[in-house]
Amino acid sequence: MARPTAELANYEKVYEFYERHRQNMAFARFAHLVFARVFRCDITADDGAAEAIGEAIESGTRLIVSPNHITGDDQYVIVAFAETFEALRPLRGITFIPAEPSLFSRRGRKGRLLRWAVDELGALPTFRLEDLRRRDIEITDEVTAIYKAATLKASEIQVAKLGAGEMMAGFWEGTRNRTDYRVVQPLKKGMAHTAIAAAATAPIAVLPVGIYYGSEPDDYAHPDVPGKRRPHIHIGMPLPVDTDDAEVLAKQVHGEIQRCVDVVVRRAERLAAHPS
Repeated sequence: MARPTAELANYEKVYEFYERHRQNMAFARFAHLVFARVFRCDITADDGAAEAIGEAIESGTRLIVSPNHITGDDQYVIVAFAETFEALRPLRGITFIPAEPSLFSRRGRKGRLLRWAVDELGALPTFRLEDLRRRDIEITDEVTAIYKAATLKASEIQVAKLGAGEMMAGFWEGTRNRTDYRVVQPLKKGMAHTAIAAAATAPIAVLPVGIYYGSEPDDYAHPDVPGKRRPHIHIGMPLPVDTDDAEVLAKQVHGEIQRCVDVVVRRAERLAAHPS
């Protein structure tokens, strides 16, 4: 099946394609190596986290890697630390991540290459009203109805992929933090609903992660973070999804992501105060 145009009006063909699509394992592993060299992640983890992750994967638990979201590089940093942190290497080539449709619609030869590359790294187009507004598309009742149908279909595909044994990574905040990188934004409930629905048929665990690039930008509207190639990462313990209340799950996940962010912020501050 040819790769469909990643537009909201075309969502049915888009999700028909991605429901069937599987990543190119050889390319995925190569890309993980490349990104691990581009982003030299400084990684810490909770005591016992590596062992708990290994046991979860061995037992068939599907992990949802769940970091905070602060820059446009965060999705590539996920790829990098999945390579660098040995316990997460089994996720290479079997993990999907919801992504902005703009990644799938760049023009020209470079755009086509990017589309192929993000497809083979597990990116899954996810339509958001804020992206439509950014393109000056009027949000009419018809557009809203299509958006709701597309969102429902996307969640169904994600649940099906988790049920089939794939892993997931995603940003529960829904959009980048443009106010304070040290404070996790309120979480959207969409990821919680997806996790809970998937947990009805397979064991699911959320893996909280904190990302910090070492400092705050002078201008959050046009952030320039000097340490963007050397992100600090902290990986928490897998959090089993054992509730059917999306609000309760989102609150639990928020607390754990914030804890992980607090760890990396403190580490970055210590390293800045005592450089080697």
